[in-house]
Amino acid sequence: MSQYRKGYLFEKKTHLKVADLISEYKELKFYGIESRGSKGTADIVFGLYNKKNENRIWIGVQCKRGYVSKPEKYREIESAMSNFGMIMFYSTPAKEKKTEIEFHPNFEEWLGKWVKLKN
Repeated sequence: MSQYRKGYLFEKKTHLKVADLISEYKELKFYGIESRGSKGTADIVFGLYNKKNENRIWIGVQCKRGYVSKPEKYREIESAMSNFGMIMFYSTPAKEKKTEIEFHPNFEEWLGKWVKLKN
């Protein structure tokens, strides 16, 4: 299997994982856009809307199957915020179990806090 195909499958898996996590909150509506092969800041962008408090936000997810150092992740996350006002997450295979996906920073934790924000 080619590297492109492996990356494609990992991005699809990440998109499904994020969509599943967001779907756990009935008050949220969302839309995800994949931009495979782009040289942009994020591989997947999600727009979120909270029906209860009417908050809106967009987030980006950068999918990397290989190793990315913490300093590089932090630089990219800061760059996404300062250049585009976008909250960014990195998606990588889990170290212990490659079939699982890890997010940096922790997406589930962030989402739970964002949903509870008052308007």
